[in-house]
Amino acid sequence: MNILTTRFGLIHACESDLITIPDGLLGFRSFTQYLLLPDPVVTGLSWLQSVTAPELAFALVAPPLAVVDYRVEIRPADRAALELDDDRLALIYVILNRGDGGGLTVNLQGPLVFNPIRRRARQLVLTSSRYPVRYPLDMTVSASAPNLLPGPAPLRATA
Repeated sequence: MNILTTRFGLIHACESDLITIPDGLLGFRSFTQYLLLPDPVVTGLSWLQSVTAPELAFALVAPPLAVVDYRVEIRPADRAALELDDDRLALIYVILNRGDGGGLTVNLQGPLVFNPIRRRARQLVLTSSRYPVRYPLDMTVSASAPNLLPGPAPLRATA
């Protein structure tokens, strides 16, 4: 299948590459089919690209880039929706945004949990006030965290 995007141009993908988010994302409930793509320029950055809306893509990073001890409890209902048998197989990402002052923030209260085997994902809404929606991204959080290294092109804006 061919998927037209505004960021990456035309992408050739197989049906088996698609990720289904049955409930969509907050504010984007009607968009349920995506591709998870590594950024071609920035190490540690991935994109959740909508299959049906060429301009809709969310920048994602692994939580350790923001908070070393970030923990997400996957509730039984979420586990069932993800068809997830083992929490250790889950991939967790947070959405990256540009802050008002131009800095980067991550949404720690709305992580995305992926079941890479079933190709399903779900956005969780954490009820704990421990994690904010706009947490400033500190590029020096941990030496063991994945690197978010800018390449020759600037970071593109998120949808």
